[in-house]
Amino acid sequence: MLSANVGEAADLVGQPAVDWNGAYVGISAGYGWLRDVDRQFTPPLRSSGDGVVFGAQVGYLHQFGAFVLGGEAEYTRLDINFEGFPIDVEGAFATKARAGFAFDRLLLTGHAGATYITTNIGLEDWGWVAGLGADYLLSDNIVAGVSWDHMQFNRFDGTLIDGQLDLVKTRLSFKF
Repeated sequence: MLSANVGEAADLVGQPAVDWNGAYVGISAGYGWLRDVDRQFTPPLRSSGDGVVFGAQVGYLHQFGAFVLGGEAEYTRLDINFEGFPIDVEGAFATKARAGFAFDRLLLTGHAGATYITTNIGLEDWGWVAGLGADYLLSDNIVAGVSWDHMQFNRFDGTLIDGQLDLVKTRLSFKF
């Protein structure tokens, strides 16, 4: 009864009934696709790979009416092998700014930031990441969601390799 009254009062003053403010920590699992173009060869050598990914994220969101702004850091374990080459992309670290709109328990966001990729042969480099996400507040503290990340690397670790990595993940987080 009390929660219904709080929700009705929030509607009357134009404030969302759900509070997205606060820190969160969570886990993710999904699938990733890797594409690269090695520009050292004529014609350019193209390679790709895909595989299951999993990881963890930590972040903070602040709500201004229906607008939500925040930041997130995450690690994703990749283990994606380039087809035909003994090179595995092992991990991705990312820091992202998030911005979006809350529709009660549903939060739709876009994100952008920096990412750092490691491989099994010692090549590693910085790139950029951008994507979209949707989160749903299952309870006051449990958030389920999906996200898509696109990562881009130009001249990876000083080579003539341009790489792209796309990740689609489901996420489960605990909001404090």
